Amino acid sequence: MKKISNILSLLIAALTVMLGCETTSLDVVESPNALNPSQASVDFFLNQIQLMTAQIHSGEEGRAENGLSQFGMEPVRMQHGFGPTYRENYDPSDFDRVWDNVYARALIDIRTMNPLAEEAGQYTHIAIGQILEAYIMMSMVDFFGDVPYSEAVAGGEGILNPSLDSGASIYQAADQLLVDAIANLNKDETSLPLDDLFYNGNEGQWKKVANTMRLKLYLQTRLASAEGFGASVSTSRINELISGNQLILDASDDFFFQWGTNNASPDSRHPYFDANYDGAGPSSDFYTSNYYMDLMANQYSEPDPRIRYYFYRQQSDFSGADVVTKECVTEISLPAWWDPTQPYCLVPSTNGLSGYWGRNHLDDDGIPPDDAFRTLHGTYPVGGPFDDNSFRNVSGSSAVNEGLAGAGISPILMSSYTYFMLAEASLTLNTTGNARDYLETGIRQSMGTVANFGAPLASGTGYEANATAIDNHVAEILANYDAGDNTDKLRIIVEQYFIALWCNGIEAYNTYRRTGQPDNLTPAFTTPDPGTFLRSMWYSQTAADSNTNITQKSTPSTPVFWDTNPEGFVD
Repeated sequence: MKKISNILSLLIAALTVMLGCETTSLDVVESPNALNPSQASVDFFLNQIQLMTAQIHSGEEGRAENGLSQFGMEPVRMQHGFGPTYRENYDPSDFDRVWDNVYARALIDIRTMNPLAEEAGQYTHIAIGQILEAYIMMSMVDFFGDVPYSEAVAGGEGILNPSLDSGASIYQAADQLLVDAIANLNKDETSLPLDDLFYNGNEGQWKKVANTMRLKLYLQTRLASAEGFGASVSTSRINELISGNQLILDASDDFFFQWGTNNASPDSRHPYFDANYDGAGPSSDFYTSNYYMDLMANQYSEPDPRIRYYFYRQQSDFSGADVVTKECVTEISLPAWWDPTQPYCLVPSTNGLSGYWGRNHLDDDGIPPDDAFRTLHGTYPVGGPFDDNSFRNVSGSSAVNEGLAGAGISPILMSSYTYFMLAEASLTLNTTGNARDYLETGIRQSMGTVANFGAPLASGTGYEANATAIDNHVAEILANYDAGDNTDKLRIIVEQYFIALWCNGIEAYNTYRRTGQPDNLTPAFTTPDPGTFLRSMWYSQTAADSNTNITQKSTPSTPVFWDTNPEGFVD
């Protein structure tokens, strides 16, 4: 992997080709000073496409809340989302930036790059673009349902109001893109990419990415009723992919984007590091969910070995908290709808780890002066500090060099994810392999990845994840798995997948809607009836206002095509 710090200087040359959008005519007079596509390097385009993929996933400088991962983490209680109802959780304008990054940047760059690369015989460039396009468009379907695609980015052809394509047809097109990408990776190559930010031009690893995305696609559509999808198709295709042995199965093949440490002009740090540590303190709306921290701290007899890598506690003693910093600190009665086994205000220190301060689901109270109390994102994957019981106030401008100084990663498809997907497929579709074995391997792969990532900060503290702690934790999880029925087994698989998915809300949001697990999430904080769960998201406000073929949803509750579960299935 390469760090972003050596790439952003290349972007200026490519920016002039990213001015179009789905409703903007490209028939303009060219500037004599501008770089036009015939002059641009294919590598500049590929560089920008890769960066856009990371930003669509995780957000960008000062805009962590605009990445799809953040939108996915909030409904499933990884990250706190404001409410008080699901309908009010987001505003359509919240999605303007991600639509802009997809339609006015990433897709335009791919469309402009491809003929130049084909003419030069640069098939690996084309293949990488195809893989990233497939990922981006699958994610757009996952979050919004039917979206523009076949007519998108066609302003030069006079299509200023592209029609919506069905989610199923886009998924079919994405699958074909991945098949075509593998074929392109098998062709003789004239010149490999100069700046492959993921795999340094290793075509074998890109093939594994393409195949793992196909695994994700067919697991995602195992309940679909659209032609070409469904349980029998998914079972057959997944078994083919398993037998091909070309999936991301080892940490050395993990598909992630590496951020840098530069904090200005440009800021190359992980967007979540920005949101937690830069400026006057953590971003006002950036709270980790109490449910998620409690899941890691207190579900088993010992805390999850990854918890100190995921979160940094600034306080161990909340005696200074009052109704100003956290209103519910002084409240001892629970609402009638609240499960008393779930954390209501503070995460309890059942296993000896006190100091986890977040927010509950859909709590839309104002922002109190709690910067010094909040639990922040830690070392993995955002590049923050490791929790070594130092309990320092690390928020604010003085914290710009905390931990790995923001040199985190956007985890897109990790080896652990593959094993959790295979575990679900084995349990629900009876595909090749043993679900329990896949579950164990997924947990261990995740723990190894997290511990290795945080090793520079954790080593020698006495709090690093060690083999004994990992073995004991895995054994306890598997004992619960063995004692449960199939519903319990699926819950355990998904809970462990959720933990491995920290800061990847895309797969968490998809998995929850597909499986209905975990089925024990905490309820809404302020009301017993927050309305229908977000089965999809609002269309972008700008897109709905400017494209006559897009009608804004009356409510963000319409299931996407692969979500055929009944009303009320989730939440």
